[in-house]
Formats: sequence, structure tokens, C-alpha cells
Amino acid sequence: MGTRLKKPALALSVALAIAIILSYAFASVFVYYPLTVNLSPVSPPIKFLAGSNANQSDLGGGGSPYTSNTIGVTIGSDGASLTLTLHPTKQHNYYRNVSLIQNTDGKAYYITVRVNTAASLPAGSQARLLIYDAPSGGSLVANVNLLATGDTSASATIPAGAVWRIDLYIFIPEGASVSATSASLQLIYSPSSETPPTVPP
Repeated sequence: MGTRLKKPALALSVALAIAIILSYAFASVFVYYPLTVNLSPVSPPIKFLAGSNANQSDLGGGGSPYTSNTIGVTIGSDGASLTLTLHPTKQHNYYRNVSLIQNTDGKAYYITVRVNTAASLPAGSQARLLIYDAPSGGSLVANVNLLATGDTSASATIPAGAVWRIDLYIFIPEGASVSATSASLQLIYSPSSETPPTVPP
């Protein structure tokens, strides 16, 4: 009777041992397939350009001798980045033609502006980046709220060779307490109309 009980127990022990050995064997096996990714970089087809009011006199200033503030416009060496520094005051402020967006390619592109970090202004304020489809005049194609995160898609594609204009509108209620703030944005362009993904960290 005792011998009969030992055989199943022995078989179970052997099965468990084999399972453990196999699990270690599978965990230490790696298979490598060849895969090639070819990268052939091109010059940026969409570029930032300085607008007609870039780095012109802005409100306020200081120092001795006095130095006026300027509508600060800094563009990267390849035209692929843009930093704007403005000095608005209370009530309505409109900054016209501070920067341009140029399509240097032979095809049209879809444009989206993404606000990743919103600016912070007192209640009742407004801060908007406005994109027009011409360097002068033109139609409004994007109205971007700088006080809220999210995507704003242009209502039209930027055609080959076209130049669009960037204006900004700022409203700060009189009597409100304000301090320096900033918004972080991305200009996203693509030959596809698909919703742009989030860039990996």
C-alpha cells in the first residue's frame, strides 16, 4: 500500500522538476531578427520667419540710459523653433505680424497648434495666438487659446510656397494683479490629415 502511494508522488515531483527546468530554459532564450531603419534627413519644409514687427519697440522699458522693451522674436538657426517675448498691459493688446510660417515644399501641409502648458492670467483675461493665411490681410485659419491646453487644427492646409502670419491678442482686466507667465506650444505639420500623436518623452 505504501509503495503505491509513493509512485504518484514521485511522478509529480519529476513533473514539477521538469517544468521548473523548462521555465528557466525559456526565460534565457532570445531570438534576434535583422531589421534595418534607413534615415535620410531633409531640410525643414515648414519654417518660421521673422514678421515685420519682430524685435520692434514694445510697451515699457527702463534702465539708465533708458532702453525700450522689444517684441522679442527668436528663431532657431533652421527655422524650426520660435520664441516670442511680449510686454502687454491692461485692457486690449494686439500684436500684428510678429512672425511668419513659410511652406518651402512643393506640397500642402496640414497644420495643428498644440498647447502643452497653458499661460496663467487673472480671471477674465484672454491670450490668443492667431494665424492668418497671408502675410498681410488674409483670412483667420487658427485661433489658439493660450490659457488652455489642447490642439487647434487650422481650417485650411498651407499650400506649397505659401506664407502665413502670426498675430497675438492679449486682454488683461484693469485692476487685476498680474505676473510674468508663459505658454508652451508646438506647431505640428503633416501631409496627412490624421490627428497628430503625442511625441514620446
